[in-house]
Order: sequence, then C-alpha cells, then structure tokens
Amino acid sequence: MQPAPPKRAHIRTRIQDRLARCKEQGHAPDRLTALNIFFELGLEFDSLHDFKSLCVLVPDICLGTPASLYMRGPKGDLRLRRTTSAQGAKVFSLPDPPCPESPGIVRTVGGAVVTICDAEHQPRLIGAIALHREVPPDEDAFWLEFARGAARIMAVKQTAVSNRKHLTFISNLVRDIGHNVIVPNIQFKLLFLQLERQLTRLQRRIDGLAPPRHDATDLDARLELPVLARDLLSLQKTISSRFQQSSLFLESLLRRGHFEKGGYDLLLRPCRFKSQVFEPQIERFQSMFHAQGIRIEVAPDVRIDEEIVLPADLGLFSQVIANLLANAIKYTRSVAGEKLMRYGWETVPDAFGQGREGVRLFVATTGPEIPSGEQARLFEEGFRSTGADGEDGSGHGLSFVKQIVELHRGRVGYAYEAPMNIFSIIMPRA
Repeated sequence: MQPAPPKRAHIRTRIQDRLARCKEQGHAPDRLTALNIFFELGLEFDSLHDFKSLCVLVPDICLGTPASLYMRGPKGDLRLRRTTSAQGAKVFSLPDPPCPESPGIVRTVGGAVVTICDAEHQPRLIGAIALHREVPPDEDAFWLEFARGAARIMAVKQTAVSNRKHLTFISNLVRDIGHNVIVPNIQFKLLFLQLERQLTRLQRRIDGLAPPRHDATDLDARLELPVLARDLLSLQKTISSRFQQSSLFLESLLRRGHFEKGGYDLLLRPCRFKSQVFEPQIERFQSMFHAQGIRIEVAPDVRIDEEIVLPADLGLFSQVIANLLANAIKYTRSVAGEKLMRYGWETVPDAFGQGREGVRLFVATTGPEIPSGEQARLFEEGFRSTGADGEDGSGHGLSFVKQIVELHRGRVGYAYEAPMNIFSIIMPRA
C-alpha cells in the first residue's frame, strides 16, 4: 500500500533537500548521514504512513539501495507496504521466531532481509526491510541500527495513533453523556418537583375532606387515605433527595471540562458546608451507620448554628466528605463498648500564613491508632493500611480526597487522639 503520489513526492524532496544541505557542508553521503536524515525526518513527519515511506526512501536516495518494507499482518504473515524496487513484491520466509533469538539480518539471493523487532515489550516481529542488493558484513551494524530506530519510532507513532483514537472516542462519549445522561437528569429533577407538588396538593385535598361518618361504606378507605398520602409524600422526598445526590455526583464526575482539560475542572461557587455538604451526606449514610451500630454526633465545641461558606466545587467536595464517611462506616471500631463517629469544623488562625486563617473540617472515629509507619502513606494512590484487611476497597478513596482538596488550595491530614482516628481537611478562607 503506497501513500498518495503528491505526499510521497514531498517526502522524497525533503530527503533530497537534507542530503543537498549535508553536501554543502562538506559531508559526503554516507551511512551516518543517512541515519541522521532518517531520524530527523522521522520526527518531522507525524504520520505512521509517511514514516513507512521514509523507511524505503532513505536507503534508496541516500545509499542507492532499493528497499521494500514489509509489516506483519493480523495473521502473522509479512505484507508488502512500501517499496522502491522495480522487482515488485517478493515472497521470502524468516526463521520462526525471528526475534530476538535469530540474527537480525537474513541473507537472501541478491539481497538481505533486516528484521524489525519490538524490543521494548515482549519481543516480537513487527516487520522487515528487504534490501535489494548484496549486503557485505561490514554494513550489518548500520542496518541493524536502522531497523532498531525504525522499531522505536514506529512504536511511538503507533502509540500516538492509538491515543488519538482513544481521545476521539472519549470526546464522542462525553458528548453522548451530555445528551443522554445530563439533559435527562435535568428533566427528572423537574418531574420529581412536579410529583412533590401534586402529592402535596393531594394531601391537602384529603385533609380538607369532611370527617367520615362511622357508618360510611368507605370508612376504611377514608381513614387510610391520609396515611397513604403522607407515606407517599415522605417516600417521594426520600427518593428525590437520593436522586439529587446521585445526580450531583454523576454530573460533577462526568463534567465535559474534565475530559477537555485532562484533569478535574473545578466549578467554584460559594458553598454552605454545613447545610449543603455535611448534612446531606450524613443523611445519606445515616441508615448505614445505624446498621453498623455507630452513633453519630457533632463535636462538642462546634457551633452547630454557624454556617461555613467557602468557595468550592459542590459536587466534587460532597464526594470528598462522602469518601470520609464511607471509610468511617468500614473502619470504626468499638472502644469501651461504643462505636462513635464525630464530625465538625473549626476556624484555624494563621493556617496558611500570617493573617491567613483557614477552616478545619474533620471526621473522627473510634478505633486503634493506625501504625505510625503507615500514617504518612494514607493518602497515597493504591495504599491500604494493614488495619484495612478484610474490608473491601481499592486504596483510591483517600487519594481522591487529597487530590480534590489540594485543587481547592487546601490540605489534608491525619492524627490520633485516643480513642479516635481523625481525618482533617483545612480549607483557606476566601
């Protein structure tokens, strides 16, 4: 498969220009010159298709050696991809396996075949360059280096091709997410709101009915209706609240800006940490704490009536607190016959330098102290403390917490104050 003629002609012209420049500088066209031109133009042309042409044009133009490039096909056979030989495609066989055990150069009648091997990963044959002239032994080192360079550059360009395909897929996926997930989520929120209004209206109508007579034929139904209406409204509010939290997490994690930026793209806005972050997450996990026999309390010194307002990404920071609470459910242990999770916040003067105060948010749980040798690694990706044995987890949660907090210009920390393990977040005041 040859490239389009205009493109091939351009590549040929670039090689000839580089060769002419070398001659002007007093360098005779030798193997070192050919190798330099090959590597330089290999970086200049991004396309793998163009690079395949370089593999045969450089030997032909610089060294007068007609060449053919064969690439390994899906079935393991070598297929002709580029050639400067007038002889056309030739059929040849190579030792099996040709990489890396057998010699890199296999001599044939009137020429030689230089194998191109992927040596970076599991050694394997990826192609071969057929040289259509006699190759003396003193040229072996050059042609082997030429083939090794071809293999390295091919690997880089193949990775680039693969990455471009992945990025294109991700870009299309993000558009699909916006169209098929985020937009319907907004519609669901409106439906939940309409349902709540209708149920509230229904309850008011039921409450406004005249009391049923004791001898009415529908007495049981009339007595049951107010209870059913209240239960439905309560259930609707619970479902709506859970949906709002799931929707918040989904939309913040699948935000288009993350994919375009290649990292978390914060949407900062004033957030009320007590009512918008802590309380919704505590409510979300409350039944799970109860199931584990863990008592929840606000720290004694916390001013529960104080509303902390800080600039933050509500969706991502809610997940930070959710991660800490999920860990609390898994790792709280009984001390003196009680399991306790305590949370709160406090102002920290000069937390970020003289006159720059911060707010410390914390989640504390009863249990044994994490070994001192492990404390510094708690927020590392993939690290799990020895105390986590037997508990499900990947070691990603605290790493996520650290990453999001530091993007907010805050910092994380761990301390032990018997009998509690304390995980802290310090955020700067605006």
